[in-house]
Amino acid sequence: GAAAATVAGAASGTPEWAKRRVGQLRAVGESAKFVWEDFWGVDDATVLEDTWAPCLLEAREDVGEWRGGPAYTAYRFRLKQGSKAVLPLELGQEVMFVSLDDRNRPVRASFPLASGRREAGYVEIVAPAAGPRRDERVAVGGWTPEQRAVVDAFDMLPLNGEAAVRPGRLAFQYRGSYLPITSLQCFCEEGGVLPVAQLLKESLPRGRSTIAKAQVFWVNGDEDDFALYDGLEALFYKFARKMELACVVDAELHDGAAPAAAADGTTKIRRKRAADLVFQRNADLADAVEPWAPGALAVVAGPDHFADQVVAHLVGAKGYPADCVVYF
Repeated sequence: GAAAATVAGAASGTPEWAKRRVGQLRAVGESAKFVWEDFWGVDDATVLEDTWAPCLLEAREDVGEWRGGPAYTAYRFRLKQGSKAVLPLELGQEVMFVSLDDRNRPVRASFPLASGRREAGYVEIVAPAAGPRRDERVAVGGWTPEQRAVVDAFDMLPLNGEAAVRPGRLAFQYRGSYLPITSLQCFCEEGGVLPVAQLLKESLPRGRSTIAKAQVFWVNGDEDDFALYDGLEALFYKFARKMELACVVDAELHDGAAPAAAADGTTKIRRKRAADLVFQRNADLADAVEPWAPGALAVVAGPDHFADQVVAHLVGAKGYPADCVVYF
């Protein structure tokens, strides 16, 4: 069964009022920082060209727990151009890495950014941990074979081993005519929380954008899939007046998304017909999603079978125009 719950802040013993107050102070500080960066640049950063930049593996660290093992692995690469170097990334843009596999062949793929796009000197991404965890994410379409090939290569790379990085896929693109955007409804699954968090970090600070309210619905198939929760919780307490957070567990979320043997002996992903199944199973979740109004924008980050269900619900039940839904 599925259940919806707003769980931000439930994992620690710090009083709610204290978390909110600290978060508000941080939000004011970040707002001032963003305004300063807009006028004067990012600490005299050196913005690199849109081409391959050499980088060195500085750290590799497991994050969270999943069925007795690590849930994710974070890879941090130091840019060889120095501590002031910054990739020329737009809001929502991924980073493309290239490395060598165990047969010395080049492998490349685009990844959501885990570090801030303005953070100088390094680039960080987060991937499902090697082994069954990574295999499962590929099986349900939450991770591509190309992405797996690159991070498999990173797992073999020694510290200070070299790779190359450049700006990757530009995922977040709004081409609608309803401006200004004043509210966000974000729907993410597993690691889709990373680009959503990046969007919120840049759009919620005071004076940074026209966004007055943001709802985040993080839907996963298992409680162990919320290993990246701490980062989203921190955002919730920074922007408690603007942001709502609901974490939802739906044990049937990935039904029909795993590979199945076809009649010709090949293996392929068989999807159920596009329908808002996750919302049909969870009336509380469906009721929490607000109907579209001018100025509202929906953001979806997750595998195709998850995005299909979200879009079916937004368009069919909540009146969203198709161009008011964007994807990571």
